[in-house]
Amino acid sequence: MTTANDPVKALKAALTEKLRIDHRLNPVTVIMEGSSILIEGVVEDIALKKRALLMAMGLSGVEGVIDRLRVRPSKPMTDAEIRDHFYSALSEEPTLQTGGIRAEVKDGVVDIEGTVGSLTHKRLAGVLAWWIPGTLDVINSLEVSPPMDDNEDEIADALRIVLEKDRLVDASSITCSNKGYVVTLNGVAVSDEVKRAAEEDAWYLWGVNDVVNNIRVEPARAHRLP
Repeated sequence: MTTANDPVKALKAALTEKLRIDHRLNPVTVIMEGSSILIEGVVEDIALKKRALLMAMGLSGVEGVIDRLRVRPSKPMTDAEIRDHFYSALSEEPTLQTGGIRAEVKDGVVDIEGTVGSLTHKRLAGVLAWWIPGTLDVINSLEVSPPMDDNEDEIADALRIVLEKDRLVDASSITCSNKGYVVTLNGVAVSDEVKRAAEEDAWYLWGVNDVVNNIRVEPARAHRLP
């Protein structure tokens, strides 16, 4: 069977050639389970995880994706420490304290359940979980009541709120837009670290499929939009 006709071979090739994942340093397992493809392993950041999953979803002959990809944590933490950090972050967000949000943490994976009043609240809660240094993955199972339709402006608005809450990022120097679940960032940042932080914030949002980071690193132009 050629690579083009074999989803497993096609995905492994894409992970190496397009995402530059070194399977010696970051082994990723890819197998078929019935008509679904399972992808398991640890990658360096959230962007690699989401891009890998999108590649898997787009493969011919694949009806579903079993996601067991994890993101390498920046700091080792126990499940109890992760859970405590999450509830501490929730306690600082009055708008998230009314829905009975619950978090179950197992092997570094945070599963959030409960009810919130908007998609923005759902996205914010997910980002708070991702911001915990020991988090490997976030399963955002929050329900929105009353139900609401998603739209491009909603994602851009949620990202604006997240950027304003990120202490590393100067949100006043960054603009963001969303089209077809692809977020575009423009503006200036004082360092590469801040530029990366803004991009990660966008990737952390539930529903975002890609991020175009056009932020320029210009230390002398901090706090000023172009």
